[in-house]
Amino acid sequence: MANNIYALLAGIDEYDPTSVQQIPSLKGCVNDIKAVEAYLRDRITKDGKWKLVEPTNKSWILTNEQATRQAVIDGFLEHLCKADSEDVVLFYYAGHGAQEKAPEEFWHLEPDRLDESLVCYDSRTANSRDLADKEIAYLISKVAKNNPHVVIILDCCHSGSGTRDLSPEIRVRRSPLDSRERPLSSFIFAEDTTALNELLSSSRNLDAKTTGVVLPKGKHVMFSACRDYELAKEYKGDDGQPRGAFSYFLLQTLQRTNGSMTYRDLARNLNALVSGKVKEQSPQVEATDREDLDRPFLGGAIALRPNYFTLTRSKNDNSWIIDAGALHGIPKPSKGGDTLLAIFPAASSPENLSQLSQALGEVRVTQVLPQRSKVEISRGGESLSENETYWAVVTSLPLPPLKVYILGEAAGVELANLALQTSALNAQPSLYVSQVDKGTDADYQLVARNNQYWITQPSDDRPLVAPIPENSNQADYTPENAATAILRLEHIARWTNILELQSPPTSRLKPDDVTMEIILISGQQEIPPGADNSKISSSEMRVEYTYEGEELKSPFVQIKLTNNSDKVLYCNVLDLSESYAVDVPFFDQKSSIRIAPKKFSRKQHSSQL
Repeated sequence: MANNIYALLAGIDEYDPTSVQQIPSLKGCVNDIKAVEAYLRDRITKDGKWKLVEPTNKSWILTNEQATRQAVIDGFLEHLCKADSEDVVLFYYAGHGAQEKAPEEFWHLEPDRLDESLVCYDSRTANSRDLADKEIAYLISKVAKNNPHVVIILDCCHSGSGTRDLSPEIRVRRSPLDSRERPLSSFIFAEDTTALNELLSSSRNLDAKTTGVVLPKGKHVMFSACRDYELAKEYKGDDGQPRGAFSYFLLQTLQRTNGSMTYRDLARNLNALVSGKVKEQSPQVEATDREDLDRPFLGGAIALRPNYFTLTRSKNDNSWIIDAGALHGIPKPSKGGDTLLAIFPAASSPENLSQLSQALGEVRVTQVLPQRSKVEISRGGESLSENETYWAVVTSLPLPPLKVYILGEAAGVELANLALQTSALNAQPSLYVSQVDKGTDADYQLVARNNQYWITQPSDDRPLVAPIPENSNQADYTPENAATAILRLEHIARWTNILELQSPPTSRLKPDDVTMEIILISGQQEIPPGADNSKISSSEMRVEYTYEGEELKSPFVQIKLTNNSDKVLYCNVLDLSESYAVDVPFFDQKSSIRIAPKKFSRKQHSSQL
């Protein structure tokens, strides 16, 4: 009998035009939901063990006008509540988060007298309300009664505490406060005496709050796009489509991994990617039972990929194709290089697939589609039959160039353009940086201003690094300064490529083959509730300097790597700082550390975090 996945996906870009207050529109929420749906359909194991339950009487995918307050409530009560102890429940929300006035009965829970909430399509119309965090908690407690594995993912802001001025081009998923008075009787649990009494008699542990949301008592794992004092921002993906930054990098990480990652490892990767690309946004993961963080994503329902793709000749496309596309982590062709795959006979042994000398030839990806890619044979085509099926293993992935928009004073822009076109060997164009025509398409901007070059992010004037030249008394547009600016952008490109480095989709290295434990020896850290102070292994570690007498001491941590596989591995730990520095500070070896199977290597290092 198959295990079931009960999913409820809600994404809202446009809100009811009859709302009593204007709700800013968004652009990437529906795209996020479409990507999550495609991922579930493509990656849930096809061996009959898991099944995606699709109700016939109502939709489990709610977008825009479908995502009303009542539709979301009904989705919980009439769909998700059918899950039992062998099943998985997923609620995914992409849209505005907000705050609303809390009734007086909740003031002991909310010192600011505001509830956090999700803004449904009709939430701000005259006869409707937001879905308050306490209502979400109530709905999840209903779902959790049968003890399924519950996963909640919220790509939205969680409070109104972020008040920084942002450019209008930067869309954030935070709606204005709903200042209407809301009586206790308007909450969905108002008639449930047991639930109401439990809530009214509880007290909030303010130290445990990181997302601003009152967590449900039903057992669950919850991913949130940011901390309560941060903003959940939208982001333009590699395909040019707007997305939530959190959702985009979550799906990118899931698509690129071979098999299912644990929640803890997924959170580590996700936090690094988002914080490296979007300033002041730190995704969070929390669980009522912290042991659940070491379970695989969606309880193991995601299929482990074989370490090969299938290569066939398509008569319809008049091309060779592989059964993998953007949904499987295949990158689009770029000037940073090609995606190459070695060709092997079908049913080759794992040992043969690891020996490139046994390959029949090589193919190059020419076009990436959602679930398949077109390829052309670059070597060995004479031995292939168009009537046969082959296996293909990724051997090379491209490094996408950093997209940069150059603007500002004409003299500086002209020199920067020339430097960009001649920075590689033999005065060739840069291999790491590519110029774009619009700031909205760029990863970074190079601004020529006051005879200096400034590197910023699009729609944000704050410099990311020191200007070039740094001393304003030496400011001048010269070929040397322009070349230095391009070299600095190329360094940022290499830093970004390391940050996004992933194993090929067909890698034989499993996600749990190597585990890393960070042990805090000295220093001050924010400790998650219920965690062991001596062994901190949460997805994010925030450590402060401490005083010893009048001397400020840096934190001292211990890194332990464990090889859980049956083969020798070569590893190292990199430090990627926010100033775009790359360092290898934790082990004596600067290249790689040899770790024997099922043994570990450890090293202490005092690091200024």
